[in-house]
Amino acid sequence: MKILLVRNDNLGDLICTTPAIEALRKKYPDATIDIVVNSYNFLGIRNNPFVDNIFVYTKPKHVKGFNKLKALFGKIKIMNDIFFTKYDASVVFRSGYSSSAEQFSNLSRAPIRIGVKDNKNKDNFTHHIEVLSNRHEVEFCIDCLKPLNVKYNGENTYFYIEDEYIKKFSEYKNKVLFHISSRIKENKISKETFKIIFDTLKNVIFTAEPIDFNSAKWLEKNTNAKWIKTNSLLDLAGVIKNSKLFVSLDGGAMHMGPALGIQTIALSGKTDMNKWYPWGYKDLVIQDNSKIAENIDEKLIIEIIKDNLND
Repeated sequence: MKILLVRNDNLGDLICTTPAIEALRKKYPDATIDIVVNSYNFLGIRNNPFVDNIFVYTKPKHVKGFNKLKALFGKIKIMNDIFFTKYDASVVFRSGYSSSAEQFSNLSRAPIRIGVKDNKNKDNFTHHIEVLSNRHEVEFCIDCLKPLNVKYNGENTYFYIEDEYIKKFSEYKNKVLFHISSRIKENKISKETFKIIFDTLKNVIFTAEPIDFNSAKWLEKNTNAKWIKTNSLLDLAGVIKNSKLFVSLDGGAMHMGPALGIQTIALSGKTDMNKWYPWGYKDLVIQDNSKIAENIDEKLIIEIIKDNLND
């Protein structure tokens, strides 16, 4: 049996798909299980023990000039490989219909094609998956496999990290780690609020994405917290893996915590956390009724952090 999976969106989304992939492998241990991802989320599936072949393409819209042409030819090659493999089943793990994702499914020529319905009724899926409210993305991905008789049996999210990255940041073992970056305005927290939190706690380190490097410099200068300037996503994973407790704004990094086996507190803004809470830690989501992360009471954040450090 040959099964093609498609998850060509964001890193956190792909990490939330890994329990379903593990459950699929358990159900069909001898199957060929391939997956289509993009260069943006590839690290979420790299070296995953439950897949055979990973088709990685760069979205042409993400590059310019000659690289755009190179990306286009790379994508065409992958599409050609999929067409001539001819799969028995394809599964598009997208809770919103995506024509680009379905394109890979159609090329698979699989008699079983699973995905969510196109509102215009123009899709070619043989099995439509209902997107239920208040259901986590991990659970939605498991639902996508119901036509293949796959059931959830306690599988966790997974992110592979080499020992070299863990050893690289071993000096920060058992620290409280904050990730202070989020792409969405309503999910951001100011450096001044982080200062209040950092000044109250001990053994704090923090990471940031380039867009927040100025805030990181300010926090390192004006608090006792140490900024760990990571150079890659794998560096970030190495720091997370060494931490005792991971506190993160909403984003892909937040999902890396549970996938690395680290207790994770989520500071959320407008995100629907019933669908996107860090898997396994729904009780550690902190979200203000206003759905603005900056409005979360810093005393509540400090209290929950201290409670979990004492557990």
